[in-house]
Amino acid sequence: MTASTVFSPNSVPPASAKTSQKAGRPDRLLQPLSTATLKQRLIAAGSVVRPFSGSIILGIALMGIACASIFVVIAEQDLNPAAIAFNRLLIAAVAFGGWERLQHALAQRSADPLEMASSQKSGHSGIRWQDWVLFAIAGLGFAGSFTCAAWSLTQTSVANSALLNNMMPIFTTLGAWLLLGKQFSIRFVLGLGVAIAGVVAIGIQDLHVSSSQLIGDAAALAAAVLLAAAILSIEQLRSQFSTSFIMMTISLMGSLAIASVLLLNGELNGDWSFPSTWTSGLAVFALALVSQVMGHGLLTYSLKQFGASLISVSMLTIPVLSAVLAGVFFSQKITLVNGCAFLIVLTGIYLSLSTADQQPTADQQPSE
Repeated sequence: MTASTVFSPNSVPPASAKTSQKAGRPDRLLQPLSTATLKQRLIAAGSVVRPFSGSIILGIALMGIACASIFVVIAEQDLNPAAIAFNRLLIAAVAFGGWERLQHALAQRSADPLEMASSQKSGHSGIRWQDWVLFAIAGLGFAGSFTCAAWSLTQTSVANSALLNNMMPIFTTLGAWLLLGKQFSIRFVLGLGVAIAGVVAIGIQDLHVSSSQLIGDAAALAAAVLLAAAILSIEQLRSQFSTSFIMMTISLMGSLAIASVLLLNGELNGDWSFPSTWTSGLAVFALALVSQVMGHGLLTYSLKQFGASLISVSMLTIPVLSAVLAGVFFSQKITLVNGCAFLIVLTGIYLSLSTADQQPTADQQPSE
């Protein structure tokens, strides 16, 4: 090879061509995206996340509800069970009212006819007397369930109370079958039975059978029945009203019901009904915002995608999450038996939830 061949001008590409070849790909990546392209990419990303969005929202809701036991233990150092439930629902009613007001303001500002129609749909004008009955059942159910659950802890063992509280899916499924005419697959019922067996295994070690604790056990069981009634009522309301409006209304109704009981007992005053220390105050606010607004609010939102029965079965993960949180905050150890029971619960929940894709009409209300 000669020097003329090596250094021939024809054999050496121009510097501009080299630069364009090397930097061509980065230049294309750094070019600003058009609105149409950006919209297409966002739609594609949303299509990937959308199948899991409902499960993610439901998981966040369950985690928020599982934190309730931690906040209640702290708040009970200063308040009685009824006062805790009263403050929880009252603060939540204010928070949901702000959320509802914000939604109306955003809908009016956007001037979108569809959003305006949705906003008007969640208003007071469309409420029938049948809806008010459902609102009352849900509100009184929440108030009674929270009060009975907290009071049962003072009358029976924690294990008895937790075990009977977690029987709620049985009553939800029975109510949906007897009152709403829903049908459930054998796989769903099998999964429900497996999950409940796991919950029983969690608390069986500390279970106490005593005639002196029957009142507390009855209160815990009543809490499960009332919560099941509330969830079934909310499921019917969810197809007509927004999450914020439903939760604002039933939280306000529940707090007023508890306030009436406290007033009749002469306990509706600053010493008995409201926190007197900053520790209990923070616990009550956390109970309202984390467990009620985030937890039950997102749970209500999920009722439009999942049915009440599927939601109630998924709530059997709450003892598992509560045990983990108790281990973190109170240094309570999880035994090998509890670990195996947790796996049984999760297996049963998986069996039940897997029927949602096979028979969506059996457990899911139509979206409107």
